[in-house]
Amino acid sequence: MTTTIVVTGASGFIASHLVDQLLTKGYNVIGIDNMRTGREENLSEAMRSDKFRFLKADIRDDDLHSRIGGEIQTIYHLAAISSVKMSIEDPLQVNDVNVRGTLNILELARKSNTKRVVFSSSAAVYGNPEEMPIHEDSCLKPLSPYAASKIAAEMYIRSYSASYGIDSTILRFFNVYGPRQAYSEYSGVVSIFVNQAIANLPLRIEGDGEQTRSFVHVLDVVRSLILAGEKKSAVDATINISGINMISILRLAHLMKENIRDSTSEIVHGPPRIGDVKDSIGNIERAQKLLGFTPEIPLERGLQETAEWYWSHVGTK
Repeated sequence: MTTTIVVTGASGFIASHLVDQLLTKGYNVIGIDNMRTGREENLSEAMRSDKFRFLKADIRDDDLHSRIGGEIQTIYHLAAISSVKMSIEDPLQVNDVNVRGTLNILELARKSNTKRVVFSSSAAVYGNPEEMPIHEDSCLKPLSPYAASKIAAEMYIRSYSASYGIDSTILRFFNVYGPRQAYSEYSGVVSIFVNQAIANLPLRIEGDGEQTRSFVHVLDVVRSLILAGEKKSAVDATINISGINMISILRLAHLMKENIRDSTSEIVHGPPRIGDVKDSIGNIERAQKLLGFTPEIPLERGLQETAEWYWSHVGTK
């Protein structure tokens, strides 16, 4: 019997790349998405495969089990509201989707005899850490309702592993970037900068721009997800998925402007964002040990390829 995999948030940024790679590996994949922020074009390749089934549904829907039917080998749970800004504006909505939605997916796993759940968490759970790079055993200090919702979801996943014997792996993503990342005021900074540069709009930095991040390409992240779903060594582990170098947001803005030919955008500064962390880079020794994972795509090359992708999709020059 061919293994069935469920991917939540399937038409989104990371999950759609994951769907493509799982299909390439020969899995039967069921993608779940309510299309609130997902894009149909992200699944255009998957929709041509007879191994892919798309289910338009919300992760909070009570009838997911009956609509899917049958046993599920692995659930990759990526659906979430993944915006610090939105969580500040509407914490109840973010809690409902990220916490109650996760609980509902865990119920789907329990009823479907799912062997493993792989959960996409976030480096936001660490807040402003005392030491860098951040280790998985560092204290959790949420600075936003978004970060708190991810911690709560992690705890529910651990409790279901203990109570029902469902293997789980939690991946804490640091700053993911690459093609297909949505562009809005709630998007990741790379997506925002590249789209602003294409449109010759000011590249707006929140604060002085000296805050630093480690960026990891979406295809590296997808590779880590698949490893987490396949390797026994990853069972019951919490693992950082991070880039290996840090860059300031100010330097990133300059790089993105350089990658968009003839951009006349200026770099401007605004007030710091509430709930934002100062610096963020993860220790990936556990990922290297348990998954055999190290990022392979250098930041400079990844940014250039990302800029080219956005240019081909939204550029009008």
